[in-house]
Amino acid sequence: MNSKYKKYRLKKGDTLSGVASILGKPVQEIKNFHNIFCEHEEVIVFDFPETLQELFIYPQYEDAKLYNIPRTPLDGSRLSLKPSEKSIDYGVMYTIHSGEEENTMKYEVRVSFLEKLEASAYLYRIERLSKTFINDDEANTIADELAEKAASVLYPLDVVVDENGKWQQVYNHHVILSRWEKVKDVILDEFEGEWVDKYLMFTERTLENEIGLNSSLSKDWFLNAYFSGVYANYTNQLKYESETLFNLLPSTTALSYKTEHKIEQYLDEDNLIAIEINGFLNDERCKADIEENNIMPYYSLLDPAEKKAEGKFRSKYFLNGSNKTIETLYVDCSIDLAVPKRVEIVVSVL
Repeated sequence: MNSKYKKYRLKKGDTLSGVASILGKPVQEIKNFHNIFCEHEEVIVFDFPETLQELFIYPQYEDAKLYNIPRTPLDGSRLSLKPSEKSIDYGVMYTIHSGEEENTMKYEVRVSFLEKLEASAYLYRIERLSKTFINDDEANTIADELAEKAASVLYPLDVVVDENGKWQQVYNHHVILSRWEKVKDVILDEFEGEWVDKYLMFTERTLENEIGLNSSLSKDWFLNAYFSGVYANYTNQLKYESETLFNLLPSTTALSYKTEHKIEQYLDEDNLIAIEINGFLNDERCKADIEENNIMPYYSLLDPAEKKAEGKFRSKYFLNGSNKTIETLYVDCSIDLAVPKRVEIVVSVL
């Protein structure tokens, strides 16, 4: 007579969703099947009870499959940063939604690890490999061409990254300053006019102060997405909650989203580490504050009943299962204002 069930002995780090994924069945179905046969104290409510040692699983399932699936390489419950010795080339695309209007920007970059500065600091270099394409065309307006030429002074850009993989500051500020005079001369040879002089003056003010340059680059979507800090402690539940700051709107300070970060227990079919982040807007500022680009919650403090803005944050990362470098990432960030704003970011190895 065939057994009604088999038993799978839980290993450290096993989660209900992880085992359900391997079995190819919905979480609810796995939970219900186990709960039919288990003792009362071993009933699964949301996830495995801390004292649970064995899970009742379907009798036809081959035990070997559960033990042979490659696990995500964690140090305990921490995903550790392991800088690649090789440079990696990426294609970057932004899709910018403003109400019904939609525009895309594309360019290519190279990311290189240079050296370890100290116990918890790493130095990376970002190089631009291509021009910026707007809606699949090279920048062709005077304003776009001017912006691209001025931005070229930043590259190669060297940044300091912490042990979580989150960028902290510009490292080669003095080099960027030394490049500026040459770049400015090239721009003045090609462009002229009062508005060009004002643009160059504004750019120069941003560059001359290291704090100002760091503040300006904090709005760079690639830096925010790629060096976002996915190398972290995901706890024994393989997830944690956090505040995610994202500069969706260039004219105001970063918006605050309450997010849950979750790492998959097992590598996917392509031997990639999967990380997903989901959340919602949780900013102290009300809708009117954000519409008027207020840094502080001015209207929220005057009237706590002021309507809060709504928005969502979602991102997905796929990392190489061997060296833990990012192969693909996707970010989708939105806010519902009078004119809804949303940006989608895709970065993928070329």
